[in-house]
Amino acid sequence: MLSLKEFVKLTEFIYRKTGIMIEEKKFNSLAPKFEAVIKRRGYPTFRTFFHDLRFSRDDTIMQEIINLVTINETYFFRENYQFETLIKYVLPELDKIRDKEEVIRILSAPSSTGEEAYSIALTLLNEGKLVEKRDFEIIGIDIDTNVIEKAREGIYNKRSVQFAPPHLLVEYFTKEGENSYRISQFLRDAIDFRVVNVMNRLEMKRLGKFDIIFSRNMLIYFDEKSRKEVALTFYSMLKPKGYLFLGHAESASRIVSVFKTKKLGDSIIYQKG
Repeated sequence: MLSLKEFVKLTEFIYRKTGIMIEEKKFNSLAPKFEAVIKRRGYPTFRTFFHDLRFSRDDTIMQEIINLVTINETYFFRENYQFETLIKYVLPELDKIRDKEEVIRILSAPSSTGEEAYSIALTLLNEGKLVEKRDFEIIGIDIDTNVIEKAREGIYNKRSVQFAPPHLLVEYFTKEGENSYRISQFLRDAIDFRVVNVMNRLEMKRLGKFDIIFSRNMLIYFDEKSRKEVALTFYSMLKPKGYLFLGHAESASRIVSVFKTKKLGDSIIYQKG
C-alpha cells in the first residue's frame, strides 16, 4: 500500500512538473489509483517506480500519472456570455486593427475534451460574417493525452451538448445511437488539438503568438506561484492588444499587474497593452 509519506512525495513531484496542487485530503481517493499504475507496470516497490518516474526516458509513466489527476469537467457553450462577448466585441475590434491578410489565432488552454474549442468555432460559424472576411486558426491544448484523443474523435453525450443551440446541433452534429453526438468532420479537421503542458515554457513558446487565449477554470487549481508563472506566459504569447478570457472565479488582476482589465458586454476580460 502507498503510504501517506510516499503519496506526498509523489504529489510534490507532480506539482513541480505541472503546477497542479494535490492536497493530502485526496489521499484516500487517489492513492489506490496510483497503486494500480505501480502494480500494472510491474514495479515491486514505490522506490523503484519513483526512480523511473524521475529518470526514465519513458514519458508514458509520467503521462499516465498526469491523466489520473487532471480534472476535465466541461460542456458546449459553458459560460456562454463569454462567447457572446467574443463575437460582439472582441473579434470586431481585432478585425479592425489586424491586417486583413493576418490570421486570427485563438488558443484554448486547457481544451479538455474539446467542447470549448469547438464552441468557439461554432460561434464563428453561427455569426457567419467574420469567417467570410478572414481566416481563423483555433488550437486546443491539454496536458492529458486521453482528453486530447477524445477531442480529436469529437464524440459527445447528451449532457455535453445540452446547451448547444438546437440549429447548430442539427447542422454540425450527427447523432450516433441513443445518447451520442459526433461533431462534423470538417470541424474536427479544422481545430488543431495538441498535448502541451502550460508549465513548460518552451512547449508554449513553440505554439507561437495568439490574438485570443481562453483559459477558463484552470488557474484555480494552481498555487499562487504557478498561477503567476502561467499568467506571464500567456501575456508573452499574446499579440499586442490581444485578449485573455478566464473563468468567472478567476482574476488576472489579482495574479499579475501586466494586463488591462476590461468589461465588455457581460464579461470581465484582460487585454495586453
